[in-house]
Amino acid sequence: MTGRAAPVTVLEGLRAHDNDYSGVERSFRARTGFGLAGPIDRVPEGISEPVSVVVATYNGGRPLAGTLAGLEAQLWRGFEVIVVDDGSEPPVHRVVLDAGLTVPVTVVRSPVNLGAGPARNVGLTAAAGSTVVFLDDDIRVPPAMTALLALRQQHTEGCLFTGFRDNTGPEVFFAPDGSPPPRIERDWRWLSNRGGDRYLLVTADPDVPHCDRTSFEPVRESRYFKDFGHGRAIGFWDLPGMVSSHSLCVKRADAVAAGGFPEEYGTHWGAEDLAFGALMAARGTYVVPALEWVSFHLRHEGRHVPRAAERARLEQALDRYRNLLQQPPGERRLPRHRLRRVSGPGRPGVECYELIR
Repeated sequence: MTGRAAPVTVLEGLRAHDNDYSGVERSFRARTGFGLAGPIDRVPEGISEPVSVVVATYNGGRPLAGTLAGLEAQLWRGFEVIVVDDGSEPPVHRVVLDAGLTVPVTVVRSPVNLGAGPARNVGLTAAAGSTVVFLDDDIRVPPAMTALLALRQQHTEGCLFTGFRDNTGPEVFFAPDGSPPPRIERDWRWLSNRGGDRYLLVTADPDVPHCDRTSFEPVRESRYFKDFGHGRAIGFWDLPGMVSSHSLCVKRADAVAAGGFPEEYGTHWGAEDLAFGALMAARGTYVVPALEWVSFHLRHEGRHVPRAAERARLEQALDRYRNLLQQPPGERRLPRHRLRRVSGPGRPGVECYELIR
């Protein structure tokens, strides 16, 4: 968190703080020779930032294998992996062991499905690194990801970095070399053709003027998010909406100070990342796009939800989000999740824990 004053409510914090990280960017460039948003075209030397990569999964054993393969292919090895098994049936121990990761691995098993927010908070509790990277279980990351994020967090304070995704099929997601490379322009934040009143509801500030456009380029139009903040929006999108939990990176201390991911969303459709982004931005954390952090995302298989049910879940999640916006951000605390070490079908370098309910 930066040294800026704490707001009374989350919404007031979003209105009070800017997202112009130009000063941080100048300092970062002076130290490293690179721009903060990127791109960074080579893996630098001298990286020492401890990094924990948290992957929460629920019945996602098949795509998880591809996610772990991408982590094993990382060019920089100074990180640990924490897999949070959120009540999967069958458990994912065997998938993790078969991945053969050569970096330290921790598997935390919850006996019941808690939902994405609680599962990520369990990972945050178990993380030993001062920097934490959160990934979904169906993301195939580029080989320089951990190095470039560690470099950014090593030389900055008060920044949340967010990555991009390219939706693809299994023939690409599971390809050993990840070829062809993912394309950033296929992420909706690069080019969004979404429209309609349902997306207008996503903006935090109720005073955002109506917009008739249906095509947006949030990254370019916001000068790489610098013109977001102070409650400003581009069409249907504002700063919290730029935060996606499939690929985000924060200082552990900043995430803990914000209270972690809100857990009141349960197991229904997301918005916990939207809420987490609002909590972080309201406290003065800068949201910065990492342009070379582009991953393949495996298109969801077999998840067919009727439109009416999807709309109802979205409305429920957004109602909870609006309620969170009226709360004081400084009063949130990271929920306590107690872990117990257990014996498991392990191998050297793999530790197993269970969540105590």
